[in-house]
Parts: sequence; C-alpha cells; structure tokens
Amino acid sequence: MLVIPILILTLCVGICRWASGRFNAMLTHASKEPAATAHSGAEIAKLFLAFEEIRDVEIVEHNGTVTNYFDPTRRRLFLSSEVARGTSMASWTLALHEAAHATQTGEMLGDLRWRQSVIKMTRYGPIFAALAAALMMFFMKFPPRFALIGFGAMCVIFLLLNAGTLAVEFNANARLRRFLEKHLNHRSSAHERLEGYLSRAATRELGDLLSSPRYFFFSALPGSSSNRPLKTKPESGKDESDPR
Repeated sequence: MLVIPILILTLCVGICRWASGRFNAMLTHASKEPAATAHSGAEIAKLFLAFEEIRDVEIVEHNGTVTNYFDPTRRRLFLSSEVARGTSMASWTLALHEAAHATQTGEMLGDLRWRQSVIKMTRYGPIFAALAAALMMFFMKFPPRFALIGFGAMCVIFLLLNAGTLAVEFNANARLRRFLEKHLNHRSSAHERLEGYLSRAATRELGDLLSSPRYFFFSALPGSSSNRPLKTKPESGKDESDPR
C-alpha cells in the first residue's frame, strides 16, 4: 500500500532536484561570464525600469535567507549585495527577472500575488505537514502509512500549485524582450545566452520544496527576523519587515 505514495513522493523529489540543479548550474556558469555591458545588476534593473517608465520602485540591497525578489505591495526590489553590485550574467539574470515583476500590474498583479503565496506554501508547508503527521502518529496513534500518505499528498499539492503558477515567471521574462532587443542590439550571442539563463531563473522556486527545512529554521522561527529586510525608518517612523 505504501509503494504508490513512496513512488509519488520520489517523483516530487526528482522534479525538485531537477529544478534546483538546473538553476544552480546556471548560476555557476553565468557567474563566471561577464555581463554584456559594464552595468551592475542594480544598474541594469534601473535601466529596465526607466525603459518601462516605472518610477515608483525602490531597489534595496538585502542579504538574508530570502532575497532577490520583488515585493509588489511596497514596490521594492530586494537584491543581495552580490547581485546588486555584480557585473556577471548571473547578476543580470536575477536582477532583470525580478525587476520584470514590477511591470505585472492590473490583472497580472493578482496572479503575481497568488504566485508569491504559493511560493510561501512551498517553502514552509512541507515542514508543517511533516510536524502534523508526526503529532498525529504520536498523540492520536495514527497508522504510519496513513501519515506518510497524507504527507506525500500535501507535498504533491504544493508542487502542483507551484508548477501551475509558473506562467507568471515566464510572463515576467517575456516583458524583458523589448528592452533586451534594444540594449543588446549588437550583442546577439549575449542576448541569446541571457534568455537561456532567464528561462532557468523562472523555474528556480520549483525546487523550494527540498529547501523547506532551511527556510523554516532560518526565516520562519521566532528570532529569525534579522534575516528579513528592514527599511531604515520611513517618514511614518515605523520599520517595515519582509512580508514573504
């Protein structure tokens, strides 16, 4: 009876490992390749936002467990120092992909927010599902096979939701096309390689299921708030923490 859920769980792990490996391989290769022009990650993101006439996005350097993402609520683009200041193709890939989310307004904004909610579930849900299964076995004498089946089912749901919302990521990449065609007009080979890197960046969160323990222990537990970006006191006098 356990064969089918174990096979399904193994398939989920395989898909997540494929996505993580694909993304990490891209980072390793692209980090060694100089960017097509001398702009850093933050600078190329600013150029893109200016090209799209977007002036309400603040770029913030932040190093933590969760970084390199766009916050649509506060209209902030959080980039690690390595990405913000880097001049490699890897820096460009992450900065441009996340900056492109700033153009997803109107109906696409709802899709973006749902996508980010799904990412949260993928990152933190598996640990809570595992804890729930363990508690049911310990306190409710739940049969281990049913607990395993329940845990596997939750992981499958998280993975399907994640895969089902990937269109938001590829839509962001598509919004970079006009800018890249103009900025890399005479660098067609660099343009082609960058598009390949962006495609891999679009699926990076598909592997977050395997990183659930890391996200849980370093950004979800009490006392881990130091890993979250804080703005230096806005005019209201209140600090704002990372909503993700």
